[in-house]
Amino acid sequence: CELPEIFTTLNQARGTISAFERARAMAWEWHHHRGQLSERFRTTLEGGWNIPHRDYLAAQDVAAACRSGFARLMEGFEMLLTPSVTGEAPEGLASTGDFTFQGLWTVLHVPCISLPTHTGPNGLPVGVQLVAAAGADDALLAAARWAWDRLR
Repeated sequence: CELPEIFTTLNQARGTISAFERARAMAWEWHHHRGQLSERFRTTLEGGWNIPHRDYLAAQDVAAACRSGFARLMEGFEMLLTPSVTGEAPEGLASTGDFTFQGLWTVLHVPCISLPTHTGPNGLPVGVQLVAAAGADDALLAAARWAWDRLR
């Protein structure tokens, strides 16, 4: 399936929403224990604090439009099968890898599940992801069981 054109801006909108809300959710820590936060996290929070409210609201509008578009798109499908990430899991514990694909479904408020069904060239997990329409959590879990039994 092909996502509507507005989806080309969804990842940027997701980043704006996430950074803006993360900064505000961590306001107490920011104002009272900033020095105890890692430099990387302080930089992340500072970025969120610098996002104008109008940009946050515009990003919310994009997300809402995409939610509506995705709901219409899913009327023709039970599930979508997508990659979980762009490749195999990263080595070590420093990072869980690129979360872009999961972030997309989170901002759309739809359930998704990743299944580590294969291994990549370095012997690390590679997964597929099932995505369902909003509210179709039970159907997603049933489809995940079905797929897991056949793909592993």
